[in-house]
Amino acid sequence: MMHRRTFKGMTSGFRFVLWAVLIMVSCQDKMPWQENLEYFQQPDQIRAEIAVKMNRLRAFMEKNDLQAVLLSQVRNIYWMTAGLCRSQRVFNEETGMASLLILKDRRRYLVSSESVAPRLMDENLRFIGYELISYPWYRENRRLETIKEITHIEKIGCDVSYPGTVFVGNEFESLRYSLTEQEIERYRWLGRETTEAITEVCRKVQPGMGEYEIQYLMARALRSRGILPVVLLTPVDERIFAYGEALPGGATLKKYAMIDVVGEKWGLCAAVTRFVHLGPVPKHIETMYRAAVRIMTQFQKETIPGRVVSDILEESKSWYSDAGFEESWKEFHQGGAIGYKNREYVVYPYSSNIVQPNQAFAWNPMIRGVKAQDTFIVHDDSTETLTVSQDWPMIQIKINGNVYSQPGILVR
Repeated sequence: MMHRRTFKGMTSGFRFVLWAVLIMVSCQDKMPWQENLEYFQQPDQIRAEIAVKMNRLRAFMEKNDLQAVLLSQVRNIYWMTAGLCRSQRVFNEETGMASLLILKDRRRYLVSSESVAPRLMDENLRFIGYELISYPWYRENRRLETIKEITHIEKIGCDVSYPGTVFVGNEFESLRYSLTEQEIERYRWLGRETTEAITEVCRKVQPGMGEYEIQYLMARALRSRGILPVVLLTPVDERIFAYGEALPGGATLKKYAMIDVVGEKWGLCAAVTRFVHLGPVPKHIETMYRAAVRIMTQFQKETIPGRVVSDILEESKSWYSDAGFEESWKEFHQGGAIGYKNREYVVYPYSSNIVQPNQAFAWNPMIRGVKAQDTFIVHDDSTETLTVSQDWPMIQIKINGNVYSQPGILVR
């Protein structure tokens, strides 16, 4: 959904090898969600995206007087490889099984134990210009020495604390904030599919279902689309009011359910929350929910490139007050930037981050018992919502003479 700021709601060898891989993959049986993914794997698109990121990275090395950068965080490896390289084996670990070494002169290496290297090189990295630096698994403590012996470089920045390197993890994160057009295309797919999954589950829930059963249905709907659930909250009835963003606790659905998810694919994260009510929605819930989506609309309108995010948060206090819930902003954080993390950063009163062009945000205004949350991209002159619900009840919000559509509560 596009809104105007009224919220417009390689070389030939590289190409040949990658195309050969894609043809082999396409010959295998596919899940339904795989049918249109070849679009995101076009060699020219991959090459163009990586070239943009390589330029950002070289400028970063120049600024920080580095000869190379060693990337070990899973999210940075996804970012640097256009979402191709999954280095993670344990889902809740931030560092993966291998690292990427990118030199200022544009040489690129996979740095990995010999037990992990073949899969990563064969599946993706060899085809996008990486060479291999490997070592036996039992010599992990000599990884840096191995790197220096082969590359003859000394000053290496690293996105994790590693002896003998310069820690640059905090400064590096901002390189990810402005998304490339190729990333936005993938994000659109992820937002659409995540929202379709949550819609599917909202139409299936029944009285007597437990929170864990609803969580299972949601996880299944996401995984059947090739999406990894990284946040999966399914509180019902009284637990929504008591705890807000509650993990499943075993309660049984009577009338009111919240489904709050973050789905991940290609390293990108899409956040979305929807509510379903079995029977007419009580007036107090309807009033609170309409207030929350109105505040969400104001967050989206005011998230403009160049703005300091803490200024937007400060303004939101008046939005809560105008809606009749003056103190509610204090109860929960209000969200913030999203992208290669569930939140690239949460916005606090002291946050100094500036909204970037083509940056993704997921504000999540809450009033105890309701919440509004969608993922959107901030363009130069427009805001694009990625998590648009199809065939869903919508609420019309009027602000300064303009009307905006926001998802309502599904009544069944």
